[in-house]
Amino acid sequence: MKYPAMPNPPLPINPPRLNQNLAALGRIGEVAGGGMMRVAFSDADIAGREFVGGLMRAAGLTVRTDAAGNVIGRREGTESGRPAIALGSHTDTVPNGGKYDGALGVVAAVEAAQTLAERGHQLRHPLEIIIFTNEEGTGFHRWLLGSRAMAGLLEPADYTAVDDAGVSLGERLAAIGGDLSRIDTARRHSWEVAAYFELHIEQGPNLERSGVPIGVVSGITGRAVFAVSVTGKANHAGTTPMEDRQDALAAAAQLTLAVQGVAAREEICRVATVGRLEVSPNAVNVVPGAVSMGVEFRDLYPNGLTAAETVLRRRAMEIAAAAGVEITVELLESTPPVLLPAGMQELVGRAAEQGGLAHITLPSGAGHDAQAMAAIAPAGMVFVPSVDGVSHAPEEYTPPGDCGNGGQALLNLLLLADGRLGS
Repeated sequence: MKYPAMPNPPLPINPPRLNQNLAALGRIGEVAGGGMMRVAFSDADIAGREFVGGLMRAAGLTVRTDAAGNVIGRREGTESGRPAIALGSHTDTVPNGGKYDGALGVVAAVEAAQTLAERGHQLRHPLEIIIFTNEEGTGFHRWLLGSRAMAGLLEPADYTAVDDAGVSLGERLAAIGGDLSRIDTARRHSWEVAAYFELHIEQGPNLERSGVPIGVVSGITGRAVFAVSVTGKANHAGTTPMEDRQDALAAAAQLTLAVQGVAAREEICRVATVGRLEVSPNAVNVVPGAVSMGVEFRDLYPNGLTAAETVLRRRAMEIAAAAGVEITVELLESTPPVLLPAGMQELVGRAAEQGGLAHITLPSGAGHDAQAMAAIAPAGMVFVPSVDGVSHAPEEYTPPGDCGNGGQALLNLLLLADGRLGS
């Protein structure tokens, strides 16, 4: 459906307050150099969740923590029996990460609730604002933990996960008010959630380069992660002839270039990365005997991920045979891509237009809680620009004006959905 353009937002938010709250959250877990160490389950993460919980209460929301550790603020609607419209994101960060990834979406959602309360505007649907647990997956390497629990997408490995420090997920959840033994009770169903909306920084350069303030997200790329082991033969670097070497690192280097070529040359998938190499024995005078590699593919379509895996395994076999080494490829993690409904995309575009904001449609190259929540509710995402496309780094930055634009678009989107859904 098409809606006529409206030049002014129906309820204007308070952008200075939004940015002040975002800055205050950004001081929780801040380290030298401006980076963030609000890693999931850390003291800083707990403090950040408590800070936002306080903002929720000040906005008139009733706040609880579910068994997955998700913090949920809720205000009832005027029409009983309607499912909730949920807004959310996460407040945990990667190690030495930025101040906007996840945090903007949560703070802007609270600003929407505060604006509604101040204007005395009541929604037909209940409103829920959610801080999801461990979106980044740090420590346990089990990302989107809270949103997957809410969407009923937990896997067996989640229940037995132990983090890098040797602490179980059950113990970590208990420290933030969750309960692993009851984590299945955090699951929500389609009849409970009418829609889920998430505001997020783009984490890429497209919006800034185009000069467009709002991105309408068309879909969230899927992700396939592989552990690759290359086993050769360690030997003396000075005495082993070149033709006699079984050099694991040389083979790994060839495979690294082959992985890059899957996206850069063959365009089989959207992006391809070798992000980790561990060399053994890692001595300058020894021919490398073993290499451990971390490989990742991302694409908006399942066929792209499948084709990339096929090429990876084929090239691994070819390189192993030519180099006289052994290469094994193990799939560690597979997250399917999610295409966001056309109707939700149109609502996001309409929300931008209500604020007089130009918009373009683009996919998300990063993962988000929305891709899990899309399993139980129609989902929409609003992007705002990231300066220089930088994210997951201390230099991550979105100007206050863009943060305000995103917050206004989010509130507009909430109001549109409340008026349209279930009508």
